[in-house]
Amino acid sequence: MGIFGKIKKIFEFSFTIKEDAPPLTPRQERGLALGAIYASEGHLPINALTADADPATAAKVVAGAWQATDTESARASYRYLLERGHRGIYQLVAPHVEALWSDMSGSRKELRARHERAGAELAARAVQFGMDPAEVQHYATNWGRCSAALEKELPAPRAASIAAWDAARIVHVSRLFVDAKFIEPDEAWEMIDRAVELARPHYASWGEFTQGFLAGRAFWQAAQSDYPDSEKIASSVGTFKFHADELLTREDSPWRSASW
Repeated sequence: MGIFGKIKKIFEFSFTIKEDAPPLTPRQERGLALGAIYASEGHLPINALTADADPATAAKVVAGAWQATDTESARASYRYLLERGHRGIYQLVAPHVEALWSDMSGSRKELRARHERAGAELAARAVQFGMDPAEVQHYATNWGRCSAALEKELPAPRAASIAAWDAARIVHVSRLFVDAKFIEPDEAWEMIDRAVELARPHYASWGEFTQGFLAGRAFWQAAQSDYPDSEKIASSVGTFKFHADELLTREDSPWRSASW
């Protein structure tokens, strides 16, 4: 997109509002704000627990993205995000990659030996925390392959936690689960309350939350193939960064009305 296209996009930007949505309580407003970056990017209502999708469409989306086809499998998705998500594996992998690539001195043989030792240590730690060593190594390899290319969108220091990524997804899937009629709104709001509890200890502001979300999305996307496309990941993160910046700065943003 050229400079004039970017300027036009900025001036035309607005959040989507559902005019007939029931008013939110302060608790609901605070919870829904966790997923506002998804709502803004996807042009979904920022003031309602819905993706404005008919049940069949919503069911198709969550079946493909989450393998959720009914109430029980939807609840399994909630359990995954609340109990595991990507935050645990990130906390193992991110420091490992940073340490491994911060020192490239030595001969090729020495570098290879260093990588092998680090890989063995990472595998041992994965087992210690009940994770699959092969999965952890896959994330580490791919994060190492594309991490440097993300410096513009994810400046150092990188987020210490990507709990924001898991918390935001709880809100996002809740919209779809409710639209698909897999989950009743009361249960969805309860899960969103738990997402707030998950995210709040890790960040001091919506700005920090943004960094955690963007790092989490890039981390997840890097592991979606054997050879990650760094430019594609950077572009995707850049898109979400644009919407996060709007949420951080606009007066009509839910991040302004629902303080961290």
